[in-house]
Amino acid sequence: MFEELSGDVSLELFTEHESPLILPGTDCPTCKDTRLLLEEVAGLSDKLHLQVLEVRPEDGPAAAHGIQRIPALVISADGVKGQVRYFGLPAGYEFSVLIGSILDVSKGQAGLSDETMEVLNSLDKDLHIQVFVTPT
Repeated sequence: MFEELSGDVSLELFTEHESPLILPGTDCPTCKDTRLLLEEVAGLSDKLHLQVLEVRPEDGPAAAHGIQRIPALVISADGVKGQVRYFGLPAGYEFSVLIGSILDVSKGQAGLSDETMEVLNSLDKDLHIQVFVTPT
């Protein structure tokens, strides 16, 4: 599927520093699995570039992207307006959403109608859209 990538895609993973100590209230049970999954995905194509940022949500890089919880993934590409932010572990049904998002960002296409694109392009301020995915 990644042979269809039109251009390079940046994957920025915001996660916590992995520590052998478990501190109550700071544990991210899916951070390690998310990191391993994204390292494997990024290894499938030279056009995928994974950057792992071990931060707290209030840190500069996380705050600049509006990251308020971890694990968080920001998918972007040069020349493509906007970005996709994904929170949580993209496993199970969500894995196909992750792959589709990477392909869409690479192509700079959202699969929206011309009419919808006209409305979105006419907006005079930023728009924040949230989509919640669950298999139930």
